[in-house]
Amino acid sequence: MKNTLLGSRIDSVGRHGKYFWMRLNLANGPDLAKAPSGVLLMHFGMTGMIKLRNIDSHLTFMENGGDKKVLEKMKVAVKQETTETVTVPKDDKDTKDDVKDEEWPPKFVKFEMDLERENGEVIELAFVDPRRLGRVRLLTGETVQSDELLMEEAPLKSLGPDYSKSAEGKTTDKFVYGDPDPHHHGRPRLSLQEFNDLVLLKKKPIKSMLLEQELFSGVGNWVADEIIYHARLHPNEVISSKISNDGNVSQVIKELYNALIYVCEYCVSVEGEVTQFPDNWLMPYRWGKGRKQEKSKTKEGYQVDHGTVGGRTSCFVPELQKMLKNQKTEDKEKEKVKKVKKKAEDGETKVKKDNETKAEDDGESTRTKRLASGAAGGSRKKKSTK
Repeated sequence: MKNTLLGSRIDSVGRHGKYFWMRLNLANGPDLAKAPSGVLLMHFGMTGMIKLRNIDSHLTFMENGGDKKVLEKMKVAVKQETTETVTVPKDDKDTKDDVKDEEWPPKFVKFEMDLERENGEVIELAFVDPRRLGRVRLLTGETVQSDELLMEEAPLKSLGPDYSKSAEGKTTDKFVYGDPDPHHHGRPRLSLQEFNDLVLLKKKPIKSMLLEQELFSGVGNWVADEIIYHARLHPNEVISSKISNDGNVSQVIKELYNALIYVCEYCVSVEGEVTQFPDNWLMPYRWGKGRKQEKSKTKEGYQVDHGTVGGRTSCFVPELQKMLKNQKTEDKEKEKVKKVKKKAEDGETKVKKDNETKAEDDGESTRTKRLASGAAGGSRKKKSTK
């Protein structure tokens, strides 16, 4: 890896779900145009991150008390707010953080790189991970010469759509802030109807389903909780057991679809900075499950609770996220009532027809008797004349 990376040039960066990559020009000579590409593909798991020396990062690990710091920052921001909050794109001057002399290399470093700009400035980069969940791969060869080809290689090949990326996937000439790579690379998100059919095909809790990376790339544990919270669903809800797939899209699935796109797009637009999240989100209040204290409450005062779904801790608000009524049962009951009503109507129609037939028969019988009686009377009259 070291021999391949030395002297290469970073041409672009890409991202899909929880994976991101640097596309490298591997030329060591003057003819950069003909040089093959290589890809440094990264996935940092739960605790990995990149650090740039003396450049501040807003990344905060919420576990182990990190959420308390974030909530304190959010309170301070509200107090200082005078008109409206405006997200200002960050540049190098904003992120230098007074160029403090931090400890280097940082703790838990797994590898370091020096990046040299065209003006000669050197940026020191380190991949840090207290655990060993992160993965960094160097990929070369014909199969990775474009991002579309790269997406057909393992482990990216198994990933589903990234719902933070719009169907258009427009890119800008110069990246400033938000998503450096909004293109879906041939994996556009599903339409509402396709999403509806997928959800109603799966027979598992919605929380477990959202965590399947081959369906919803990039959705992690807290993101799934946030989506379900905005859709006002219980994390243990099995939607397909309650809603019939009759070709129509129910309001429940529409709200889930909109919440999925809204949460994913917003997270990426603010680069995951928690203090930029709207104050009606669940995320800042979902931590500290094991603390010896009263249960957390959202800003609106709703009590937060935890449970386990599919082996993963799930956070939800019981007052707002209740199990759905069984539409299938209701549909069956309606169908049953409809059948009973139709049977009764058919019975009434039959009785009416029988009565009409009987009345016709009775009328015909009476007429026949009258004719017969008239004929008999005429016969008697003739005999009497004789």
